[in-house]
Amino acid sequence: MIVVGITGNFSSGKSAVTAVFKKMGAKVFDADVTAKKVVRKGTALHRAIVQIFGTEYLDKKGELDRGRLARRVFSSPDDLRKLNILIHPEVIFEALKMKKDLKGKKGILVLDVPLLYESKMERLADLVIVVNAARSAMISRAARRGVAPALSKKILSSQWPLDRKVRRADFVIENDGDKKSLETKAKEIFRQILSGHSEK
Repeated sequence: MIVVGITGNFSSGKSAVTAVFKKMGAKVFDADVTAKKVVRKGTALHRAIVQIFGTEYLDKKGELDRGRLARRVFSSPDDLRKLNILIHPEVIFEALKMKKDLKGKKGILVLDVPLLYESKMERLADLVIVVNAARSAMISRAARRGVAPALSKKILSSQWPLDRKVRRADFVIENDGDKKSLETKAKEIFRQILSGHSEK
């Protein structure tokens, strides 16, 4: 199983690239989905987050109000650090479990992780793909999904600059065109990885 980290920055297009890999047969570990799962009501993490940040960050069902919590932590580096210290180890543990379950099998396992480098999860991957995009394009894409530009800028400021990630990547996909162009680039890299790298 070849383990491929796919990362970028907020709204750079990494999820679209992951979707192409999945369509072509890759297994996918989605860090965002996992992060939501490990903080569900009833978990130890949920209780810890409520204890640290307060019950005002719960919705009517007692689940975390992720939007409200995001607005707080992305306005406070200290709060963001506290939240990441809680969540990252759980996400890494789940990724390791999936990697272990697939050991010895053929194909590609994608680690779709926005903070791949920031959390040091690139150490779990054999190869890393960075999806690169202009800052203005990322903010515009996020706005189309209902994320206010002010929040997008705060989120982007909390992540490594894309040029730093690009310098460390094995493959870089420039997301500067339309969706079809992005898919074509992703498919080509998928084929290169399968044909040019031995499975571990």
